[in-house]
Amino acid sequence: MRNHRTFVLGASVLAVALLAGACNSGGGDNSAGGSTPSAAAKGTLVVGVSGAFAENQLVAEMYAQVLENAGYTVKRELDIKSRDVGNAALASGKLDLKPEYTGFDLVTYDKNATTNGDPATVAKALSDAVAKDGLTTYAFSPANSTNVFVTTPETAQQNNLTDMSSLAPVAGQLTLGAPADCTTAAFCIPGLKKTYGITFSDFKPLDPGAPTVAAIDSGAVDVGELFSLDPTISDKGYHVLTDDKNLQADGNFIPVVRNEVASPQLGQLLDSVTTKLTDDNMREMVGEVQNQHKDVSDVAKTFLQNQGIL
Repeated sequence: MRNHRTFVLGASVLAVALLAGACNSGGGDNSAGGSTPSAAAKGTLVVGVSGAFAENQLVAEMYAQVLENAGYTVKRELDIKSRDVGNAALASGKLDLKPEYTGFDLVTYDKNATTNGDPATVAKALSDAVAKDGLTTYAFSPANSTNVFVTTPETAQQNNLTDMSSLAPVAGQLTLGAPADCTTAAFCIPGLKKTYGITFSDFKPLDPGAPTVAAIDSGAVDVGELFSLDPTISDKGYHVLTDDKNLQADGNFIPVVRNEVASPQLGQLLDSVTTKLTDDNMREMVGEVQNQHKDVSDVAKTFLQNQGIL
């Protein structure tokens, strides 16, 4: 998940890793595809993530490669498991930038904000919210990766499940599988109860992706939470329970950058990637990493080359 896409990693462990990549950063002056000046002229940037999962690592790796192509030295911190730790690292300067999800990041800065609806409005609200912490955002992606709850077709048929509202009358007989922080995250168990009146019989904490898929297929859980751009959903023919009361936040990708390294030129570089991300191409790339076990850096590079960005 994303508020949720916060898989807990000890802050001390991350701090060691990030201190090794402490930054000495500077703004750039060339857009992607231009000439490549020396790395020393551009400085060093530390690129992180808000969670160590395929799609987030892919976007961060694309940012890193485009920045390197423009002359920056880039240090990668792509195994951060917690948004809270990542945001703290960004605020302290141990990270310079990371891809985020508009609505899911927004709620960490403003608990009363509207986190879904018009993507531009949500992105603007995030930009305003992070500005108070000395951070800048640039363009958001057409791709929207949000949380979805799925079942097998058989489970859906047996329990007359169509949307999330239809889950409420039978949830007391079913088991939910989702990331461990589902018990406290606004978009999971607390939100499901408040918005839909859903209370499950049991909850099993599971990492996203393959562990959740295995639990659904084995019957260990009846309902699983996955990311909407996970190609396994269509590959397996899972039934997606429609979020008919609009609980889930918008998840358009957007870079969040420290003001100290922000510049129009840096924004152009990041925008050259973000604006090319769609549901379809992100789903395809996630499948290559998650299901075909291709290297994140290779998949990212191929995409950037095919798009004419590198």
